[in-house]
Amino acid sequence: MITHEIKKKVALFIKETVGGGTIKLGTGGGSTNPTATDLDVPLSTTESITATSSDDKVIEFSGSFSGGNLQGYTIREMGIFGTMPQDDQFDDMVDNTRTSGSTEATDSTYATETTMLSRVNFEAIGNFSTSDTIDIIYTMEVE
Repeated sequence: MITHEIKKKVALFIKETVGGGTIKLGTGGGSTNPTATDLDVPLSTTESITATSSDDKVIEFSGSFSGGNLQGYTIREMGIFGTMPQDDQFDDMVDNTRTSGSTEATDSTYATETTMLSRVNFEAIGNFSTSDTIDIIYTMEVE
């Protein structure tokens, strides 16, 4: 079991790195493959997400979609996407130090990649009118 303090830090890391990412909606509804990197059947509609904390280790991601962008579709899946450091860049992110030859320099840049944090499939929702607004809220708790 990890400590409460580390749970808070992991939640903060996720909130800060994924917050400002995007939520995608899609028409696929099959089960989630853990190696998936995108939705099964993504729509071109993406919205920026807002990430807030309602408690030390709970993060809420939210975004709003215009019904006009979804008109004619039935949505069955949503995904949360954010920009995170590449696996071999975490050490650079933590200490912001790079060694070039015999010189060490501080550099706050590191290579990143867009990652799907989560995908959720659900019962079909639709048809939408142009005046509809669809709010998506995804709550995550670090345990």
